[in-house]
Parts: sequence; structure tokens; C-alpha cells
Amino acid sequence: MQRIKKLFSSGLEEIRDKLVEHIRLSHESLKLLQDVSSSRDLDRLAIDEAVRKATALEREGDEIVRELVDKVVQGAVVPTVTNVVLVLLDNVDNILDMIYFAIKEIRRGYHLWSNDNVYAIISTSIKEMLDLVKSMLEYLENMARANNEDELRRYARIISSLEEEIDEIKENILDKVYTYSLNAVEFNHVVSLIYTADKIADNIQDAAYHLTTVFASV
Repeated sequence: MQRIKKLFSSGLEEIRDKLVEHIRLSHESLKLLQDVSSSRDLDRLAIDEAVRKATALEREGDEIVRELVDKVVQGAVVPTVTNVVLVLLDNVDNILDMIYFAIKEIRRGYHLWSNDNVYAIISTSIKEMLDLVKSMLEYLENMARANNEDELRRYARIISSLEEEIDEIKENILDKVYTYSLNAVEFNHVVSLIYTADKIADNIQDAAYHLTTVFASV
């Protein structure tokens, strides 16, 4: 407990609070992504509104990260963890950016979901990936609120396990995609969503790793 207090005694307490705030934005944006990917009966206006909301969340997240980066480079944290904190902030920012990208990709390719094979992938495997991403985000938020190092490491292990599940789903989807008779546009749309969901998970795992490193380094 004393190490945790020491860790946040020189500016990291505020950074931790802001990280939680940023992760909550990712939760909101992910909910939008899950909503627009849950049905092919949505009208264009609903998708456009989701993109508008995701854009606002992404910009709000950018402001938080810019503020935190300024604080870090101005000496808000001890020098031994400065670089790790900056990488952590980049990971957290990437999570929200990738969710935003996925929502925009759905707006671009939503009309392709009239192909039953395309929608089958979206409504099953990609949905499963996003459900696991949601769990990973919840555990990452728990990490940011953790009060001791053991708790922090336990959440990090769970996140790593969930990321491995997503990797396995990704590989299985890609195997299926190559067996379907998709045209180039349909193929690129599906593969883009697969890899974007995977990148979101990767950045959550990296954020968990760097958050753990910050705790262990002080």
C-alpha cells in the first residue's frame, strides 16, 4: 500500500483519474460500435448519428491525452517512469482511435451486409471479439483503480488471457473468410473490421502491461 501511495504522490494520482475518464470514453464508444454492428436493419441516419457521437468522444479523448502528455513532459511523474507513462497514454489513446475507426468502417461498408456471408461474420465472430474487448476494457479500468500490486497483476493476467482468446477467434475468422466467395470490397471490409478489433485488444493488453510496469518500477 505504501508503494502505491508513493507511486501516485508526484502527479500520477491525477493521471490515474484521467486514465479512468479516458477508458470510460472508450466504453461509450465501444457501446456505439456494438450497437451499430448488432443489426443490418439500421437506417443510415442511425449509423451517421453513431459516427457523430464517436467523433465527439474521440476528440474528447484526444484532449485528455494532450493534457496528460503536457503534464508528464513538464515533470508530473518521476523520471524513471516518464517514458513508460507516455507509451501507456499512447496505448490508451489508440484504443479509442481504433474503436472510432471501426465505426467509420461500418458506415462505409454497411451496404455490403446484404451479403449473408458478410453479415454472418459480423453477427457472430466479430460480435464475439467485441464482447471480449468489452471485458478487457472493464478489467483495464479495474487496473487503473487498483489499490495494490497483486490486484493489478491479477487483472493484467486476465486481460492477457482474453487477448489470446481474441487472437484465436481472429485466426478462425480469417480461415472462414477465405472460403467464402466475397468480392474484393466485401473481403477488405470484413478483414478491416477483424484486424481493427484485434488491434483494439492488442492496445488494451499493451496498456495493461505498461500500467503494471509503472507500478513495479517505483
